[in-house]
Amino acid sequence: MTHPHSPRVRRSSESGFTLVEMIVVTLLLMIAMVGLLAVFDASARINKNETDVADAQGSVRYGIYQMTRAIRMAGVGGLYVTEAVLNHADIALPGILPNGASYDNVAGMTVTDVHGYNWPVRTGTDMIEVRGVLFSPLIAFDEQSGCAPCIGSVPLNALPIIGNPLIGEHENNDAATRPQFAAIDAYTQGASATLPMLVIVQDGKNELHACGDVGPPIGLQRYPQAPYNVGLITNPTNLAGGNTFGNVDFGGTIGPRINTELPSDPGSISATPISVLKRAGILDDVVFFITTDPADTNGIHPYLAQGVRRGNAFDVSRLADDVEDMQVAYGIDGNGDSAVTRLTTGGCAINANDPDPNFSTTAGCDEWYPNAVGEGPPVDSQFQEQNPFNPSHSGNPLAIHCPRLHAVMISLLAKARDSDPTYRGPAAQGYKTMNSTATPVTGNFRRRIQTLKINLRNYAYQG
Repeated sequence: MTHPHSPRVRRSSESGFTLVEMIVVTLLLMIAMVGLLAVFDASARINKNETDVADAQGSVRYGIYQMTRAIRMAGVGGLYVTEAVLNHADIALPGILPNGASYDNVAGMTVTDVHGYNWPVRTGTDMIEVRGVLFSPLIAFDEQSGCAPCIGSVPLNALPIIGNPLIGEHENNDAATRPQFAAIDAYTQGASATLPMLVIVQDGKNELHACGDVGPPIGLQRYPQAPYNVGLITNPTNLAGGNTFGNVDFGGTIGPRINTELPSDPGSISATPISVLKRAGILDDVVFFITTDPADTNGIHPYLAQGVRRGNAFDVSRLADDVEDMQVAYGIDGNGDSAVTRLTTGGCAINANDPDPNFSTTAGCDEWYPNAVGEGPPVDSQFQEQNPFNPSHSGNPLAIHCPRLHAVMISLLAKARDSDPTYRGPAAQGYKTMNSTATPVTGNFRRRIQTLKINLRNYAYQG
């Protein structure tokens, strides 16, 4: 019988893991640790990408807000709708090249900034240009002030209060409650000979009433169109201190171009004499487009930019980062029912693949253009029936000149800043909206799209 304290018993009680067992356990622990680290890494990567795309969405919301603010106010000051919303570059104005090129699925277009740099517009994306008194107050006038006859280079003066105390007055300026003059003075602080700003003045005595005087029944919106002149200022206004916009030059090349009815019309229309003003303000000419920084040689971080015209160039600023695509469609009332509608007859019937009652993804099945593959962009003359008193449109009947463009639809496609090679979710390799031809940024990205329809308050039906 072996004694309990013999050497053999002691060796047995002191025995442990063998080297092979230790190696196997260590290997298993390493595999488990690698798995845990992979889970943590994936979780961190997903969190970062979702944060990035949330940031992009927030940036897009700001960009959408800025675009909505401008587009909804298009035409304030009295512009023709054809000059208030542009879907192609003006045929003669500098700053956006090539002249006259379409803003639909652009190729080779540039926007020149005030420093002389030509910002390339991302190929396959859309642009939109909007004009009106957008970012500063509009001033009302009576027969006591103005710029009569508002041709050549003349002072434009405005009174703080206009009207008659007995029948009603309008306050252009009230330091306590409505500091309009100070707001305009602040907005024009950057005006100079090299960075001129636009001014629009609207005739207070004459109006074109062709739309509605013959045709639509009594009670429908008539859309009266008053003549207007556009000029330039090269100094800040002094309305708060001197009740004046300063000298406005209604000659030159820029103002007369915007006096024309169509940006596709050749030539210009010189300022016409205006004896009494109805209103005036700083005219903004704003273009929205997708571009990239010069340092971004691979073009992986495109963004939404805004350009505000300053003479022959644009003051370009960044609105929203990592916006991959912008597509624009125009709601045009082609059938005269004062609405932008979907067609349901023939091959346009609502079905499971095209169920929306307001717009269609089938080409030619609604009054939105171009929101479907196969649709081409409208021409500017479709935005407004043409002025029968314009010699180039003399063959048109008198009972027209109604705005037919009533709304704009914008789609912005945002992506996360960084790619995620493991992401295989929806739109990982790209997303197409409307009739876009833009090539997706290379890589697997989380993407989000935002689409908004914007009613044109100055041209939409208001019966």
